[in-house]
Amino acid sequence: MKSLRTKGISKKVLNTALIATLLFVSACSNNGGGNTETTNGNKPANNAANANQPAETVDPLGKYAEPVTMTTAKVLEGDVKFKEGESIDNNILDKTIEQDLNIKMKYLWTAASDPENTEKVRLALSANQELPDMLSTRDPLLFGQLVQSGKYMPIEELFEKYAIDSWKQAAEKHPETWRGVTVDGKKYGLPSYNVIGGSNVMWIREDWLKKLNLQAPKTVDEMDAVLDAFTNKDPDGDGKKDTFGTVIAPKNAAINASWLGSANFAFAGDGAIPNDNIWIENAEGKIYQPLLTPEVKPGLQRLQDWMKKGYMPKDSGIYDEMKAGEMFTKGDVGIVFGSYWLSVWPFPDLLKNVPGSEFKPYPYPTGKDGTLKVTKESPINGNIVMIKKDAKNPEAVMKYMNWFYKNYLDPDKGSKYEFGLAEGYDWATVDGQPTNDKAKLGDAYIDVVRISVPKDFRFPDMWVDMLTKFTAGGKPETPLEVKQFGGEDTHSLAAAKMNLDMLASGAQVDSVVGVPVTKTMLAKNSMLDKIRKETISKIIYGEMTVDQYDKFLEDYRKAGYAKIEEEVNEWYATTK
Repeated sequence: MKSLRTKGISKKVLNTALIATLLFVSACSNNGGGNTETTNGNKPANNAANANQPAETVDPLGKYAEPVTMTTAKVLEGDVKFKEGESIDNNILDKTIEQDLNIKMKYLWTAASDPENTEKVRLALSANQELPDMLSTRDPLLFGQLVQSGKYMPIEELFEKYAIDSWKQAAEKHPETWRGVTVDGKKYGLPSYNVIGGSNVMWIREDWLKKLNLQAPKTVDEMDAVLDAFTNKDPDGDGKKDTFGTVIAPKNAAINASWLGSANFAFAGDGAIPNDNIWIENAEGKIYQPLLTPEVKPGLQRLQDWMKKGYMPKDSGIYDEMKAGEMFTKGDVGIVFGSYWLSVWPFPDLLKNVPGSEFKPYPYPTGKDGTLKVTKESPINGNIVMIKKDAKNPEAVMKYMNWFYKNYLDPDKGSKYEFGLAEGYDWATVDGQPTNDKAKLGDAYIDVVRISVPKDFRFPDMWVDMLTKFTAGGKPETPLEVKQFGGEDTHSLAAAKMNLDMLASGAQVDSVVGVPVTKTMLAKNSMLDKIRKETISKIIYGEMTVDQYDKFLEDYRKAGYAKIEEEVNEWYATTK
């Protein structure tokens, strides 16, 4: 949802991580389980002795009577902006939370990236230094290590006691989101959510179709003729052979780039789902990675043929999403596959760069028989929030999270958060009207939520609920709907409807959530990832034949994948 959007580690630390991972793998379970800890870390008192005591009144957003300090650590990436004079230790967001909750944030450290943050946590753990009361991590290995260390607590009792209703409802509707944070039947982390449903669509230079008297391809087989015309029939009319049918962006995510430049369209019509490291359940109830099956060979053959024919730039192999987007907005490419919101950004740059240009979204091309399979977005984004066992006020973490889930996602009309978290930052009064429109705010816009520790606050079904309403002609009513609707345009709404249709038809396939790092993954994943990516690249560039993929799969299983598949399925059996 767009508007919401290791060096120097000691041997001792690595050994600790290895031990933690092995224990974590064997312990993972999807059973909810109870925990034997109260919110202050002490064993509960005898229930009979307290049977006549009045129930405690809990206000999930209540302000502390006295100031409470909560320690944490923050990944300060490039998307985090501050006004002049402000910093992570002095900013509008933390001041506002302090006013509302009387919680004062204390940052033990900051890091420029998630890997750097992981290193700092491990070093602090190894040296027995202070760890944050609230810790946010995207590293499943680190999560397992911290659970094994005993430094961080089960969170289920805190969650049940303090989470606001909307948060509980999201968790109840998506119980699978707990899988990756559950060890020995206890939940040790708060998973951060991702919105589901908003898959990719096919974006085409509509002016090129019109000029060459073509129709958008409806099947994968029809792609060839359109790609050929866009490459060889001078669609931009400059008399030069300087255009390409399509562009892919395999640098960061191999075949399935995240938001622009995905190559999964070459496979979707065969029913193959070639995402790197994605696990899918088969008819026998086992899970596997579809990319590592012979079913992807027809798609690999298409990509190889299209590369040989010059339909894609020869240096596509080193492109990321931004580079692929640049190729399209410069006017060099006719078709790209990417997110439904690309018409809002960055595609308007095409209209500026190429006068008279047009773009339009279309559904994914299917197989001859109408087959279409792509991966549904995961309901979690990989981030986990943990609470230190000896935190003086562990419930402060819950109140902090509640504050965002309420005021960022579901503010009341007329409240001070109706338009955003901070006036003069993510909203302002323009021409006498309050607005959170980035286009109207310009460079003055600061996305305040990015200053928060987890940074992403969403519920899995939000996008589907809102866009179902909008694409059916409904108008926004709540502050969140108004904000989302204001970030859409005609093309994005049309593309969203295509996503919703794929979701309703079953074309968006669920992947398995919360697969842990296993013993063999830890030992061999780096090597296996390198081999896999190199092999696929060689096939696309014609350095290997597609038939050689069978031998690769055989060798790959022997090199460790067969054991990984066995370990992962042992874990998956415990989740049922």
